[in-house]
Amino acid sequence: MPSSFEQAVSALPAPAAAVFRELDMHPDFDCAALRMQMTVRRRGEKVGGLNRRTGEWYLSKVYVANHDAAKLAERHGFALLLKRPDHFYWGRSGPDASDAFLSAVRDIARCRP
Repeated sequence: MPSSFEQAVSALPAPAAAVFRELDMHPDFDCAALRMQMTVRRRGEKVGGLNRRTGEWYLSKVYVANHDAAKLAERHGFALLLKRPDHFYWGRSGPDASDAFLSAVRDIARCRP
C-alpha cells in the first residue's frame, strides 16, 4: 500500500509530482503531505511547498531571509505576498511555477547557509 505522501503526490499534476519526487529522493530534503499543503524542508529548515487547494507554490519568508535570497526569489518569478498583517510569504502560480520552484530551491541551496 502506498504511503500517504505517495498518495498525495500521485494526486498532483505531473510537473508538481515530479518536483516532490525529485526533492524527496535527495538526502538534504524531506517532503511531507499535510492537510492542504505539500511541504519541503532542507536540513530541517522549512523551504516552502505547494498549497494543493490553490495550486500556489510558495517559498518560506524565513528561508529566503536566512539565505539572503530575496532577489533570487524575484528572479524566479516569486513575489512577496501579504496574506494578512502577520503572515507573508513568497508565492507564484501558473503553468511554469513548479519548474520555477525547483530552480529557486536549487539556487537558494547554493547560497550561504
